[in-house]
Amino acid sequence: MRTIRILDIGDMQNGFLQKDGSLSISGAHAIIAPAQAFLQAAGNALFDHTFVVMDTHFAEEYAGSEESRQFPIHCEYGTGDWELAVRVTGLPNVRYFMKNRFGMWAEPEESRVRPSDPRRRAAYENLFRFVDDPHLPRESSGRDEYIRAISSGGDLSTLDVTLLGVAADYCNRYAMEGWLARGARVTILGDLTRGIHKEWPEVLSEEQYRSYGRGRVRVISSAEFLDERLIP
Repeated sequence: MRTIRILDIGDMQNGFLQKDGSLSISGAHAIIAPAQAFLQAAGNALFDHTFVVMDTHFAEEYAGSEESRQFPIHCEYGTGDWELAVRVTGLPNVRYFMKNRFGMWAEPEESRVRPSDPRRRAAYENLFRFVDDPHLPRESSGRDEYIRAISSGGDLSTLDVTLLGVAADYCNRYAMEGWLARGARVTILGDLTRGIHKEWPEVLSEEQYRSYGRGRVRVISSAEFLDERLIP
C-alpha cells in the first residue's frame, strides 16, 4: 500500500513562540524563521496532507481545566496570542485541528460553559475535529474518521508523520504517542521543536518510549530531512 506522508505542525502559535506570548517558551522564538524556511522548501511536494494543530482555549472555562493548574491562560481563541506564528500557505491539503487539552487524541470534555458569541461557539463545538478554517469552520470532520479516510485502505500503518513545533515535553509528546499507538511512523524535526522543561532527546530517553525501535520514531534535523526527500 502507498505510504501517506503527513506534516503535523504542533502549536506553532504566537502565545508560545513570540517573546511577549502569554506562555512564551524559552528559545522558541528562534525556530520561527527556520520553520518558515522549511515549510517554504517543502511546498506541496514532500507531503500529502498538512495538519495544523492549534491550542485553543476559552476564558469561559479555562479556570476549571487541567492546564490551569500548571499554566496561565494562553492561546485564547480569536486573540493574537492564538494566531499562528508561521504561514502555511502552499502546503498540501491543509486542515486545522483545535484542542483545549494537552493531547490532540483526547476526547472533548463535557462542560456547562458555552461561549455566547456565535463565532466562538462554532470554534468550541469543533474542538477535536478537523476543519477547513479555524476562524470560521465551514467543513468539519471527525478526527479518527478523517485520518482513516486519508490512509491507504484505512490502514494507519501506512502513515508517515513528520512532526515539528511545541512543546516537545507536552503537546508534541502526546501527539507522537498517539501516532505511534495507531501504527504510524514518526519523524521529529529536532531543530524545529522546543520543550518547556525537556527537549526531545531527554523525552525519548524515558522508559515508556524505549520499546519503540528506530524504525518507528526518530529525531533528525530539518536539513537532513530535506536532503533525504529532495536529493534523488
